[in-house]
Amino acid sequence: MKSLLNKFKKIRLRFIDEIFIFKHAHLVRNIVESIEDDIIPGDERKNNYIYISFRPTGGFGDYIISSKLLDEIKDMIPCKIDVFCENVEYGLAVYGKRQDTNVLPINTFYSQMWKYDLALTVEHFVHIERQNPNKISRISPEFMDKLNNLQKGYKKYYPAIEQQCFRESMHFRRCELKGINRWSELRHENIFKMEDQKTWIPLEEKYIDRVKELGLESKRYITINRGADSMGKSKMQTKVWPLEHYVEFVKLFKDEFPDIEVIQIGARGNMEVEGADQYIFGENLETTKWILKKSLIHLDCEGGLVHLATQLDTKCVVIFGPTPKHFYEYPQNINLVYEGCNNCMGSHPDWAFECFRGFDKPECMYKITPNIVMRSISGILLV
Repeated sequence: MKSLLNKFKKIRLRFIDEIFIFKHAHLVRNIVESIEDDIIPGDERKNNYIYISFRPTGGFGDYIISSKLLDEIKDMIPCKIDVFCENVEYGLAVYGKRQDTNVLPINTFYSQMWKYDLALTVEHFVHIERQNPNKISRISPEFMDKLNNLQKGYKKYYPAIEQQCFRESMHFRRCELKGINRWSELRHENIFKMEDQKTWIPLEEKYIDRVKELGLESKRYITINRGADSMGKSKMQTKVWPLEHYVEFVKLFKDEFPDIEVIQIGARGNMEVEGADQYIFGENLETTKWILKKSLIHLDCEGGLVHLATQLDTKCVVIFGPTPKHFYEYPQNINLVYEGCNNCMGSHPDWAFECFRGFDKPECMYKITPNIVMRSISGILLV
């Protein structure tokens, strides 16, 4: 009987321990991580740099926006950053020339995370994947306070909705009510500054030679792009302006501005817009930067090339449909939207490819006619 009572006592004590660990898992994790960091060999762990693993998500435009947060962190603390990118070409084009910054493929992000003092994933929210609070607090108590506030604030600004599209839809609605855009959302209630919609994009002079080879150096031209991230599907996203509208626009444009060429750029395999003067598909991003920088105007849907062109001070004509204009627009651009129907992003799981109202020709894109686009740019090019 005594032996049985002792077994029950041990079970009870073990149960109490398990409850404590469950309730205080974050404390146990920090203890383990701190011990782990102390036993990792190498002088690099003893210096006054914070080693950061930084994972931007999304497309090319998202990489551009996340780079501003990276620069802000670099200004706050002495650090060295490895940027883990799903698309390394995008990563090199955006982050590649930043000091104390390396670009690496995404496949080693989680397996190598333990080596870093801080690991961050950046999407519409900044997620702390791992941290060494002892070292970060020693080097910068102020930055550690920011990280603590970031973790505490998740309940306030992160919608507790499992499905991504519905979570983002709720988030965009909240941002609209508070006047927050794609850049300022990363402030996280003023934990970070993200003061404006401008970041540094490196330009390499040697790629001007390629612009010369393409015969664009002495030309006056506008650029157009008809394409968007396929997201693994073979069909075009709903947010892309219809091909027939592009064709009609080129006709109208050439009639009014015969001395200005229309250059279609974009990914290899894009469908040609009839009437364009030149098609430049599949060009590397370093050359594309210069092509956009020298363009008089860039016409596109909301996407990576708009973000790139805008950072290079080229005015864009941006046609918005499912994508929320209030969230993604730049005030210096010409931002066109059909007020009768727009901003359905996240309203259903396949919002990017299927009109929620069931139209084969979504009104949000078809109602913005080539004549509307022409009227929006005519005054600019005549100046």
